[in-house]
Amino acid sequence: MDFSSFIMTINNLLWATPLIALTFGLAIIYCIAMKFGNVTKTGLQWKLLRSGSGSQTGLSAFETFCSIAAYRVAVGNIGGVMVAIMYGGPGSVFWMIITALVTSAIAYAENSLGQIYKVRMDGQYRGGPYFYMEKGIPWKGLGKAFAVIFALFATVGVPLLVTGPSANNIAMAFENSFGMSRGLTGVIVAVLLFLVISGGVRRIAKFSTIIVPFMTIGYLIVTIAVLVHNASAIPYTFSMMIGSAFNVHSVFGGMIGGAFSYGVKRAVNSSGSGFGETPSAAAAAETAHPATQGLVNAFSVYIDVAVCFCSGIMALVTDCFNVLGPDGTFMHIGQGSAQMAAQAETMTAGVVWVQEAANTALPNGIGGMIIALALFFFAYSTCIAYYYEGESGLAYLCRNMSEKTRGKLIWATRIIMPIFFLIWANVTASTAWAISEIMFALMAWFNLVTLAILLPKVKKVYDDYMAQRKAGVEDPYFDPDKVGIENCEIWTEINKDRIHADKAT
Repeated sequence: MDFSSFIMTINNLLWATPLIALTFGLAIIYCIAMKFGNVTKTGLQWKLLRSGSGSQTGLSAFETFCSIAAYRVAVGNIGGVMVAIMYGGPGSVFWMIITALVTSAIAYAENSLGQIYKVRMDGQYRGGPYFYMEKGIPWKGLGKAFAVIFALFATVGVPLLVTGPSANNIAMAFENSFGMSRGLTGVIVAVLLFLVISGGVRRIAKFSTIIVPFMTIGYLIVTIAVLVHNASAIPYTFSMMIGSAFNVHSVFGGMIGGAFSYGVKRAVNSSGSGFGETPSAAAAAETAHPATQGLVNAFSVYIDVAVCFCSGIMALVTDCFNVLGPDGTFMHIGQGSAQMAAQAETMTAGVVWVQEAANTALPNGIGGMIIALALFFFAYSTCIAYYYEGESGLAYLCRNMSEKTRGKLIWATRIIMPIFFLIWANVTASTAWAISEIMFALMAWFNLVTLAILLPKVKKVYDDYMAQRKAGVEDPYFDPDKVGIENCEIWTEINKDRIHADKAT
């Protein structure tokens, strides 16, 4: 067995039915625990997103929202959707959307936990799964072991290994539309990556607040152009997608198992809900109650859903997609572009499908060029966010070292990460995706088990927040002693004036 086959085998083992069932099942349980507030409180989430401000120690709600949206909107929202369609059929797009909405409950849970157990370190808030594993899991030995292992995944795996698909898809897109060599693209983006991550969390947040709204709106405009140009095909496309999802389509009806499993897998890979990617960024926010940031960052899933849908509908409505049958032969090769046959020959699924779809509405390759640029911004902003996750994991592992030593190690990461990005730009797409997904699966197992253990604590904090709002408190605050949550002493300092005033009355 060669290296590529070995990696694919490990990937398939980790992403088997148990992990998919754990992800979707736990998401449903959290939805019930929150009374589906993750999808019914959109008005409140929007209001919270626009409120609050940063401080010397923390960022504003909007800054952290954009930083987390940068995690979520990535190559998985374009290339990953195409992978789901190839192996799961058009119905996988439907299940991606459903899964993303349901798993927003998990996004709430992990981001609120990032806030609950955050600490102040080196003049800024630090948090993440490693902190809530160590401080929240009642069995200290298990919590400590989970925390160290997850921090190692975050420190090494995320900035150095998970960036593979981003680097690879950027290089592929620019090669397809601009004829640029992968090596040259890798060098340029690696340098640009270093320029932003070298500025730390504040420069990352400032960059995200500019680029995330711009890139999302731009992608939506391209999608509208494609849909207008192919308006006559829209009714059949939706019929095909729903029929495939529920096993009734004449061609893709037999793929319901694949549609569901690949839809869930790609949705989770796309949004990152359950991976523990985003709590470190959520913890950096300045807020009076952990639930505030949990709700705000759960809202970012809607951006992820929108971009995934845009990618999927563009490929489907233009017939720029291929579907591989259960027997290993193609049951459908798209007729929307000659590239589809070439993609089938190489067993490739990725950004090229969406580029060809965009070219049907915007001639002379302009559509493909715009998609290449959109992918660049999606992937680039995500890699910047990945760096911060690595930095946070490193800060946890080195928390007992001096600030100077931590600073040196952080700078070493800032130098090494762009080098790995350059390497990933020149490997095969399947290997890059598989290695990235292996790392995410390992992180998901540890994080989801932790979220299952900490469900009662998450519910306590959520109920406390909602009870205060119901009582007319416009800006609820968190008193850990009142709620009965231990090992989060920083909150008695953050809210000391309001806690003291409450006790005085």
